[in-house]
Amino acid sequence: MHSAYGVVIIMNINEILNIKYPIIQGGMAHIATGTFAAAVSEAGALGTIGSGAMKPERLEEEIKICKSKTSKPFSVNLFMLNPRIEDMVNVIIRNDVKIVSVGAGYPGKYLKILRDNGILVLPLVSSPSQAQYLDKKDITAFIAEGMEAGGHIGDMPTMVLIPQVREASTHPIIAAGGIVLHLK
Repeated sequence: MHSAYGVVIIMNINEILNIKYPIIQGGMAHIATGTFAAAVSEAGALGTIGSGAMKPERLEEEIKICKSKTSKPFSVNLFMLNPRIEDMVNVIIRNDVKIVSVGAGYPGKYLKILRDNGILVLPLVSSPSQAQYLDKKDITAFIAEGMEAGGHIGDMPTMVLIPQVREASTHPIIAAGGIVLHLK
């Protein structure tokens, strides 16, 4: 987070999300089930239920499965282009999910609804312009996802994207995508 004097204030994402390790499992459609998310959360990271290919009824089942297997924090990834997004948001609120990542579209009115219900919101961004626009909104942190990631992404490499999002944002940033070290 930047201060008025350009000093970077480090926010500990572990404290914000109440996790042991600064690792967030991606919300992969068809793979990231309630059981998968619970196992990741039990290991000390943040498990994520990927709701991209789910109907609201299935999402509710997966949330209940996750809650039956862990009392630790987990999140749900919302696919904003889902034609039943309003129903998906209602399932999240009704089931007291505390953390949501949002991608594949702008969260619009749902951002306020989620935040008004005490839910931490982590939008996925793939460009500095997306971060700059959303920076004015009531979000918790950004997930800056580079082109090395799977799923619905932009065309900027992670290591190029992160510093540019940092310049465009006052919120904490979580790096996603590929982080590669080339050794000789």
